[in-house]
Amino acid sequence: MSLTPASTTTLVASLPALLGFIPDDSLVLITALTNHDGSVTTGPLARIDLTRLTDHTDDCARHFNRQCGNLPVVCVIGIVVRTVDDDADGSLPHRTDVHSVIEQLAEHGFTDVDVVHVPAVAGGARWRSYRDPDRTGVLPDPAATAAAAAAVAAGHTIAASREDLAARFTPAPENLRARLQPHITDAVTSAAIDETWHLAAHLRLARADAAISAAAHGELPTDDAAIADLAATFSTLSFRDALLAVPDDATRLAAENLVLHLWRHSCDPVASQLAIAIAVHAYLRGSGTGARIALENADPEHPMTLLLSTVLDHAVAPSEIRHVIENASAEARRTLLSEPAVDQP
Repeated sequence: MSLTPASTTTLVASLPALLGFIPDDSLVLITALTNHDGSVTTGPLARIDLTRLTDHTDDCARHFNRQCGNLPVVCVIGIVVRTVDDDADGSLPHRTDVHSVIEQLAEHGFTDVDVVHVPAVAGGARWRSYRDPDRTGVLPDPAATAAAAAAVAAGHTIAASREDLAARFTPAPENLRARLQPHITDAVTSAAIDETWHLAAHLRLARADAAISAAAHGELPTDDAAIADLAATFSTLSFRDALLAVPDDATRLAAENLVLHLWRHSCDPVASQLAIAIAVHAYLRGSGTGARIALENADPEHPMTLLLSTVLDHAVAPSEIRHVIENASAEARRTLLSEPAVDQP
């Protein structure tokens, strides 16, 4: 059940909303899945740099199979985004690599595959199929798609490029982070003490909750003491876990922006712990790209980094594990706020 030209046009135009940025020099593989009621929806996707594609098509196909080999895939569409200097002769870029990808995917059981080329994901750009020259279409304005409207409504960022998203992780000047480091180190020691006394834990969590609420209105801490205190809170395991459960995606985005602000002012190992918290919030609000970028700044051997990387690699929907994280977060908060048992004489 291959996609129609009209649905292919919509899917290509929706790429920025699906990825969180406007792709270039990329191959994006997207699945169409059958639901229990017989309807078809967009499933997991994978973006591959074209520089990575050449000579590594087998690796790309294996990675894609790990993501969705056990899902009810109806068909796969690949989208090559690549500017061409002159296509007057009708040639399409990376044709050999594309055919190799199609063959490799077929070996993994994906037999209904089409790949199209578009020079840019922009209104007026024409896409063309590698397999059928008669399959073609012209893109509408990507910002006018239903996917873009849904992404904006959910508070997602659609960046001009992946590099622009990654640029969010630009640390504050080194001299500022060096000045704050001893204060953050002392605050981490205080946070460890606060874990053991419910009244102190209550006050610490209240300060963090208030900071998230302020971030929802665009207000981020500027005072050194507040930055150090909050950085210690969100990098301490028990407090970080207790703060992962928030009521909605808007609050989740606020928490993500707050912790990213703290990350910019911190050094490792605190910064690495904060990156994990950012990744969890980004993942839970549906930004897989944002979560992956955050994990690039986290300790690669940390159990949460490994777990979240696996979840992303297998394209597990946030809705499938959100309740697990929220329940664990609620339990962490209850534990921190529980009064210590009193021995009876």
